[in-house]
Amino acid sequence: MKAARRFAPAIETAALLGLGAAAIHFALLPFDLAAGRFSGPDLVFCLVAAWVIRRPAEAPLWAVLGLGLAADLFLSRPPGLGALGLLLAAEALRGSAISLRSGPFAAEWLSVAGVFVALQLCLHAALQLVFLDGPGLGALLRQAAATALAYPLVVALLAVGLGLRAPRGGRAGDRLGRIA
Repeated sequence: MKAARRFAPAIETAALLGLGAAAIHFALLPFDLAAGRFSGPDLVFCLVAAWVIRRPAEAPLWAVLGLGLAADLFLSRPPGLGALGLLLAAEALRGSAISLRSGPFAAEWLSVAGVFVALQLCLHAALQLVFLDGPGLGALLRQAAATALAYPLVVALLAVGLGLRAPRGGRAGDRLGRIA
């Protein structure tokens, strides 16, 4: 069995930021599928979730917060709200990363989907609380379904393209890396 490729932590963090920028750019592309009824997946969330579970130390808080804030600004969302949500979701997944990596992928997939649905519902409630218009619950649930379906593809592309696989048995990468 071939060992997973490991890059320097700074290179892996730079790769996270670069792929996050590409995911934001992808969300800006004008797809007109089914006359606006298509809600694309949140690829930034998928990328951050996969990275936090597989390499927690190489996904520092500042990088996750920066990606969230950039996504908020470029995608015309309320600045800071999505970034805070992404940060809280990433920390929730980071806290259970070791148990998620040691279990079957289906459990990880369901956990990530559940965290995303909870994140979407909290963001919707926050927007309603301050009387701001946001997407309806139907659109949020369609986006949650698209994100849940996209997550295994993102994980597979990261594993094949960058060798970003979950370390097993206490190997390097089990550090939580919260302050880095």
